[in-house]
Amino acid sequence: MLFIEEIRDTVKLKSLANKWNNILSQSESDSIFLTWEWVFNWWQVYGNGKELRVLVVRDQHEDIVAIAPFYVHTKRFLRGLSVNEIRFLGTGEDVSPDYLDFIIMKGFENEAINTLMRYLAAENGWDIVHLTDMLSTSITAEGIRKVAADSGLIVESSERAICPYIRLLPDWDEYIQSLSHNMRLNIKRRMRNLEKDFRTRYFVWQDMEGLEYVMGKLSSLHNKRWEQKGAKHGFSSKQYNAFHQTVAREFALKGWLQLSCLELNDEIVAILYDYRYGKKIYYYQGGFDPSLYKYSPGLVLRAYVIQKAIKDGIKEIDLLKGDYEHKYKWTEYDRQTINLTIGKNNFRSKIFFLDSFRKPQMKAAIKKILPNVLLDMMKRVREIKQK
Repeated sequence: MLFIEEIRDTVKLKSLANKWNNILSQSESDSIFLTWEWVFNWWQVYGNGKELRVLVVRDQHEDIVAIAPFYVHTKRFLRGLSVNEIRFLGTGEDVSPDYLDFIIMKGFENEAINTLMRYLAAENGWDIVHLTDMLSTSITAEGIRKVAADSGLIVESSERAICPYIRLLPDWDEYIQSLSHNMRLNIKRRMRNLEKDFRTRYFVWQDMEGLEYVMGKLSSLHNKRWEQKGAKHGFSSKQYNAFHQTVAREFALKGWLQLSCLELNDEIVAILYDYRYGKKIYYYQGGFDPSLYKYSPGLVLRAYVIQKAIKDGIKEIDLLKGDYEHKYKWTEYDRQTINLTIGKNNFRSKIFFLDSFRKPQMKAAIKKILPNVLLDMMKRVREIKQK
């Protein structure tokens, strides 16, 4: 028999610090983006205006066997309506990690999912549960769908993103032979040109005291590149920079941070912001000096990172969401992530689902659900606003 404990304040959330990653390491969903360090620091930076709602599942001995890391916020839609939406901790605002899920110790999946979903179905205070960026192969996803539907909840599944990843081979020569002929030639030519025209050094940043500086350098290089393109970029908000400064320090202390730097004539011109967790590297962000575009410093730096990863026995480099052409130059493998959206069987949830998943039928459905008096009132409000 399992039971639920709700964590609704930061002090109690902090009390889970010593147990969180231990439970995660014993789950099928073990990922850098579900670690205590990622989740807690996200809450510290982005939690203002949101309600913490972490569901901790315990067994008869009061040992933790599962965690549903949630928060609740108000989501507005249709210019005037809103729903109380539950989301995974660690995502939202301008942070969008991959591979989110419930954290469940192996062997407890079915019982924990059943307990969590039936608990949610009976609880008030929410309209929508939006479970984003779950692996399409997640063993919990199908269980969540089934129990939610059996509990009288509305359920929709949608594709989220494609995440390419590199399967590393035992040595660099074998790996590079697996790439296209043009890519092999391009890598060799770009590396040769850089080493011919500059004093070139590749290294992984190790100086903890200088970590704030190099993270600031990463932000600057990243912004320069995207501002030149006139495109939206990652390090554009104070919160985003503050979050990653903190996470980088926390991850460095755990040995999970890998800041790979390319230095030309004693100046850092490219940085790859990677996380190293288990036998896997996650590529989160990067930046390079756009004035050196013809030398492809980002491509060269990635080649150095792959060479080092192979030597270190890393099995995979995950390039995360975004099925961009430049990623597929390094690999042919990818994964699909999905979103699960679950709704209460109430008015606001039904309208939200219509807006999100069935817009063509929405207007007709609203006319059936809403009384004529309310429709006339909404029409008059729109007319007043337009004057």
